[in-house]
Amino acid sequence: MNSIATAPPLVSLTADLGTSASKFFYRLTSGQTTPLWMGAEVADGLTTAVLPNLNTGGRPQDSAWLQLEQQVVLIGEVAKMFLDANSLTANKAEKAAYKLAAALGIIAENEKLPSSYDAVIWVPLPLTEIRTREEIATRLRTIAEQGFVFRGQSQQVKLSLKFFPEGFGLYLNRKKQLDTIGLAIEQRRTLIAMMGHRNLSILCFEGGSLKTALSNSDGPGFWSAFEKAARSVGVTPADYPALLAALTTGQTQQISQVRAGLYDFAPMAEAVRQTYWQAVSIYLQDNLLKQLAERSVDIIVSGGAASVLRQTIHQYFEQLGLGQQVYFADQMQERLAEVVSQLPEANFNPTLPLRMADGYGLFQGLMGKSSQIAV
Repeated sequence: MNSIATAPPLVSLTADLGTSASKFFYRLTSGQTTPLWMGAEVADGLTTAVLPNLNTGGRPQDSAWLQLEQQVVLIGEVAKMFLDANSLTANKAEKAAYKLAAALGIIAENEKLPSSYDAVIWVPLPLTEIRTREEIATRLRTIAEQGFVFRGQSQQVKLSLKFFPEGFGLYLNRKKQLDTIGLAIEQRRTLIAMMGHRNLSILCFEGGSLKTALSNSDGPGFWSAFEKAARSVGVTPADYPALLAALTTGQTQQISQVRAGLYDFAPMAEAVRQTYWQAVSIYLQDNLLKQLAERSVDIIVSGGAASVLRQTIHQYFEQLGLGQQVYFADQMQERLAEVVSQLPEANFNPTLPLRMADGYGLFQGLMGKSSQIAV
């Protein structure tokens, strides 16, 4: 009897490797869209002596570890307990490769894949890190070809890897929207503001491609403004989580660790908001206003920190006569909130749709393979 060879499973994955968290979407079976959220921490250079102390139960993304020959690498939440004591040597490219390998291992465990499978991965990178794409690809391919162990399970992966500038998923989504109403995005200027915890990026797409000369990633991050404002109003690090929750949820009554009880953080939250907006508004004035003279322009606002200034940003562009041309990324994709709500993290982090919108747009592009846009 002749045996019929079956094709190995194919994982389609987009991976947004942010500095505060790694965000993924994947598909294994037709119609599937599964989100993953994993901490951004990486602790490398460890030995197998740490393995008996690791939790092998629960979600794999909460206790993710790789074994590469004799080296053990911890990724995400589990890495935190080793970061203070461990002297880290991994550069950004190495860390990115470890995170991507861990994501594949998580999917393989969750989906009960065989040890050998194929994977197509699309990765958006910040402008400042686009130059590292070849190094990331080389490192990940080496890991995949040599084989690695994820939480005790051997993995052998045949890879197809492609990189894009951050914001490209949002651009693809906007292109799809305009196509449905008969407008060509190539005839418009699309400005994407990515408001992250570490920095603010402004990306300019025009004529179907990213204009790097009109784009930059050196804008003020939310976290520096948060810490500056918090110190100025007497909030100590012990209460940073409560103040952050007050800002992101709008519920200013939070439990204060310092005061050992419920406390209204409204004045402190407003101080953070004003400090952050002051830095953002100066940056927009210097880097965005000159690009708004073209009337056929769309402004897309994304990133976790955007929620803190949502109303202020709307007012800012309304005063410029552009209120109808500014869009928040979490309101542009119909199923995004529904898909992201699968994550337990969504219950206490309402900014997840904003933070995952770029990756979701890129995932839709991967699924449609419709991109003909130069990178």
